[in-house]
Amino acid sequence: MIRLMKKGSLVIFSLLAIIVAVFGVYSFLDASRHKNEFSSVDPEDMGVKEWLEDFGCLYDFIEANYPYIELKERTHGYNWLDLRGLFEERIKNATDNEEFLQVIMEAAEALQNRHTQIVEPDEVVEYHARFNESPVMSAVFSDEVSEAAEYWSGIYDAIVDRKYLTSFEVRIVYDRGDYILTDYFGRPEGSRVTKVDGIPIDDAVQACFDKDYLDWDFVREKLYLWRVAPDDFGGDAVFTIMDSDGEEADVTFHTTRSHTSFSQLYPRSTLVFERYEEAGVGYMYVRTFQPSALEHRYNEILDFLREIEGYGHLIIDIRGNTGGSFITWVNGIVRPLLMEDTLHEYYLAYRTGEYVQDFHGEWLNEREEIPKEWFDYLPPEVYGEDFKVYNSSQTYASTHEVDFDGEIILLVDNVVYSAAEGFTNFCKQTGFATIYGTASGGDGFFIWPLYYTLPNSKLVITTSSSMSLDRTGHANEEVRTQPDVHYESPFMNHDELNDFILEEILNST
Repeated sequence: MIRLMKKGSLVIFSLLAIIVAVFGVYSFLDASRHKNEFSSVDPEDMGVKEWLEDFGCLYDFIEANYPYIELKERTHGYNWLDLRGLFEERIKNATDNEEFLQVIMEAAEALQNRHTQIVEPDEVVEYHARFNESPVMSAVFSDEVSEAAEYWSGIYDAIVDRKYLTSFEVRIVYDRGDYILTDYFGRPEGSRVTKVDGIPIDDAVQACFDKDYLDWDFVREKLYLWRVAPDDFGGDAVFTIMDSDGEEADVTFHTTRSHTSFSQLYPRSTLVFERYEEAGVGYMYVRTFQPSALEHRYNEILDFLREIEGYGHLIIDIRGNTGGSFITWVNGIVRPLLMEDTLHEYYLAYRTGEYVQDFHGEWLNEREEIPKEWFDYLPPEVYGEDFKVYNSSQTYASTHEVDFDGEIILLVDNVVYSAAEGFTNFCKQTGFATIYGTASGGDGFFIWPLYYTLPNSKLVITTSSSMSLDRTGHANEEVRTQPDVHYESPFMNHDELNDFILEEILNST
């Protein structure tokens, strides 16, 4: 799974960003109907019996409430529910709580959704304080859950440190269909990995479903890892390396203790403004849509947009943006630039499980349930009785603060996710912007995540609460948002797409 900067080697999103994925509201939760019951077992005293009970509760929770079981079977080739025996056998063979927690974390990983994970114990403590006045959230993040989190903190950190603070001496990253070697001078430029332990790498990575996030390459139609780390295949894995001349060699890489971060791919600043006067192009990079990072900078955005009102083009670059809140891009970018009020049409498919229906109860009661025959297409599972579909569309009112009538261009990549995916979908659906880059990351519309606490361990899992459906009825997590102009930049080359667009604009004038 792609984890947090604080602990992880791949920086993707924070749970606080998930919480405010759309509008950051939690008053809709219906405390009178919500249940999250715990046993009296002290987590420190658990054994196989309690571990298996917790996994059984997790399994039942996922089966009844998780929206993406069948979808991930289509994209990844396995049904998570069929893995029960595998994880239970591993739990039976566990010797302590650390091994149990690792199995639970990898079971969550196997759900293959970037919004789904075991909540970091330090964040459990933070949420206990943050949401103490929210009846439902305080029921999940109760006093006893917070106390248990203090116990789990060191155990969790040990697992995360092994997983995300250990890297190979070489960085192996996926680049336009191949796994290439970077930051390693013992091999010629152009070297790539072809096999792992004698298995073709495209086949080998599919076994990493419980170790790492497997993305989908829409061009080459295959699953892939963003990068290959020691935890994926083990630190002693043998990699077959092919150089640019076609010569192969088997190599075992040394491991080191360090982060493997993609952060240097993108500008470090939250906002970057550039003006290309000769081309009549304004450029704005937005690293995140988290309100805490952006809301106090709306005036900077407005000032920039007013300065380029006479330009013919505005490039908004959100590559690497993993989300935050709809409200930041709606209020900070869209509403000032809109010429008229505009509808953003999207829908949410909820499972009918008691937990998710109770957790989101009041909010669901206030939404319009849409008859499924209204759609020309829905994912096959949504047609069944296990799902209900609700209208979550929004109309964004123009503030008429900016008089810009040029072309807007949006730059995206596979890292774009959650609320940033929502912005990408809005641009595609309404024609607000022409999209350049690659397919985005998905899961862009759900309102509020689910939180569920395992009864014995008091560990908390968070998952996507609903299936995001675009206006055509397709699952956003499955089809993503496809660019209008597909462009794949080489790894570590953030500027190439900018240069391509600038040259294209200059040549057209």
